[in-house]
Amino acid sequence: MSDLFPPVASTPSLFADPLVPLVRVIDTETAGQRLEEDAVIEIGSVDLDLSTGDIGNPMQSFCDPAGVAINPHARRVHQITDEMLDGAPPFAEAVKPFAGAPWFAAQRASFDQARLRLTGRWLCTHKLALRAFPHVKAHGLQSLIKYVPLDLSPVAPLLKDLHPHRALHDAVCTAVLMRRITDVLLPRCVDLTDFLERAEKVSNEPALLARFRFGRHKGVEIAKVPDDYLEWLIREPGMDADAVFTARHHLRLRGMRGARPLPAPAV
Repeated sequence: MSDLFPPVASTPSLFADPLVPLVRVIDTETAGQRLEEDAVIEIGSVDLDLSTGDIGNPMQSFCDPAGVAINPHARRVHQITDEMLDGAPPFAEAVKPFAGAPWFAAQRASFDQARLRLTGRWLCTHKLALRAFPHVKAHGLQSLIKYVPLDLSPVAPLLKDLHPHRALHDAVCTAVLMRRITDVLLPRCVDLTDFLERAEKVSNEPALLARFRFGRHKGVEIAKVPDDYLEWLIREPGMDADAVFTARHHLRLRGMRGARPLPAPAV
């Protein structure tokens, strides 16, 4: 764990302003088109107080897709019909109640951040879960619920009558995930402010994969992948950014432990 979210030895300044520990955990459902042609059709959120673990203030809104057709695959997943969107406000109005939080969190936050365009600091529970639970079989939300596992019984009243893959349902589950991530990673931090700042840094980096998703070592724990494959992967043009970031991370660790010298970075 120390390699994935290393503890810090320094003490933050006594004069630093403490960060507000309220995180608005948010999820969006869309028409399922490419980003430039997509439309948000539902937003859901809950607020997570990281200092207490309390989850509350559920919000949900449909959005008028403004003529964008819902992709059939997306419709099968979230089961949102055209009739459910009748009379829904336009996106610019629907998103307003969700604004104003100091922090936002989402599973694969880059997806929601690009579509919601809400001002604030963002945390990615997918990238953080890769650090907190590297040995879990898979790191999608439903897999994390099953394999961490996550106890959803305390939020059962919030989940009542909600459908999985709908925005509010997934926001509630992601809040439980974020709370569990905090339980695991916070002890490695000086305090909650330090945790939030380091979690934000991780969220802004490429994902540190637990296993490669392709190639001859697909599915193998990356700690067991040989050096020469990691070195090849870094040099290969057009390689996935998460894979390159992960390979560099593991080679750096091996270099610190006396492995052969790292390849020179590309100019």
